[in-house]
Amino acid sequence: MQASARSSVGAALRRLNRRAIAEQLLTVAGANRDVLQEAPKERTKQVAMGAVLVSTAAIAVVSATYALHLALHLWWPFAVLGGLAWGLVILNLDRWLVVSSPRLKTKGGTLAMALPRVLLAILIGAVVSTPLTLAVFSAEINTEVRQMAAEDEDLFNEQLAEDSRYKELPAKKQQIEQLEVSVAEGITPADVAQDPAVADLQQRLDEVTAQYDAAVAALLCEADGTCGTGDAGMGPATAARMADRDRLEGERDALTQQLEATKTRVEAQLTSEEARKAADEQARLNALEAEVADTERQRAEEIAAHRESVGNSDGILARLTALERLGEDDPAAATAHWLLFAFMTALECLPIIFKTMLALAPPSLYERLVALEEEKAEARVRLRMQTEYEEAETLARSALAAAEARAARTLEAESRATGMVLDAQLAVTHDGVRRWRDEQLGRVPGVAPPGQGADPHGSASADDLDALYEPDALESEDPRDGRLAGSSPASM
Repeated sequence: MQASARSSVGAALRRLNRRAIAEQLLTVAGANRDVLQEAPKERTKQVAMGAVLVSTAAIAVVSATYALHLALHLWWPFAVLGGLAWGLVILNLDRWLVVSSPRLKTKGGTLAMALPRVLLAILIGAVVSTPLTLAVFSAEINTEVRQMAAEDEDLFNEQLAEDSRYKELPAKKQQIEQLEVSVAEGITPADVAQDPAVADLQQRLDEVTAQYDAAVAALLCEADGTCGTGDAGMGPATAARMADRDRLEGERDALTQQLEATKTRVEAQLTSEEARKAADEQARLNALEAEVADTERQRAEEIAAHRESVGNSDGILARLTALERLGEDDPAAATAHWLLFAFMTALECLPIIFKTMLALAPPSLYERLVALEEEKAEARVRLRMQTEYEEAETLARSALAAAEARAARTLEAESRATGMVLDAQLAVTHDGVRRWRDEQLGRVPGVAPPGQGADPHGSASADDLDALYEPDALESEDPRDGRLAGSSPASM
């Protein structure tokens, strides 16, 4: 019993997990769940679309991770984070391309609307598939990249050897060595011996010394009888040879003394000149050393920059160049490269291509239900807007009727108030006229005061005059503006 309970719980959990994953895939595919409730068979198709979108995003994650590690030499965890961010971007783009692809009334219009989205999908697919293609051919590309680096190194060395700035370095270094030796040695016997006067005296001394040596040899030969006259011992010939020897010996000694004096004079002269020459050579040596050091520094900087560029020559651009060279040398590699590139790009473009194909085909049940749902939503919105308009119109009419009623009541009240004011004004005027009449009648001789009979001359009595100003004698009020229609003595 417990085993069966555990198995049922496990099966329920698996179904729950599958359902949760399916719901997430439906969200990715942008499916309408209300419509899917009416058409449950379409649910599998929408889940498959979401799975395709997630698959292409996963390929983009792998591609971007490899590209970041290859191009920027990022540590793998950071490269993975960058790849995940790029995969999310690609997922959003693909989802937008799929969801926003409309179905128009004509296939031509649908195809025209889908064409820019397909081109954008192809561009995205090319960008995503390039690092994956490089990863597949990484072994061959690494070999070609090393070969390219060796070729660049050889070319760089040739350029250095042919550079005029560096060609003169060996000769300049030899000059530096010679100047250093010259400055260190100072005046040498060889320098003194090279002087023309010393050389001339030395040559003459050598000649006289050679003659002297020959004379000594001849004297000895003559003395022992081995040469010359052949008579041993002292004789005229021996004395003559002895005289030659003595003469040559004197010349030799004189030339030796003269040579030593000349050497002393020349050495002193060369020593004074050497001080000036040493200063000039030292300045020349310093300038030459500075020039050589600056040239070597430039050369070292160029070599370091070249080595750095060679060290960074395994980026995406270098690998693309290596892959192109592989294709030029091996047509089979080129064919495999382009087939793999097209396959990867097609995988990335699969969602939008599939969506475009569905849009060109007859509408499915899901699409028809979505269209009906949209029409219902539009009808509800129209009805709500019409209801709101009618309610607003009814409210406006009610407000207008209320305003007209308020205006009528206000006008009626104003008319009554105006009539009351006019009545009060007429009453006041009537009282004033009567008092004035009474005063005037009391001042005129022969006129009876009010209430004492008629005037003998036929004048109107006070009662008759009062009757003229009674309210009943006034004409009716004009209902339009609340004023009297006729004129009265008071109004006059």
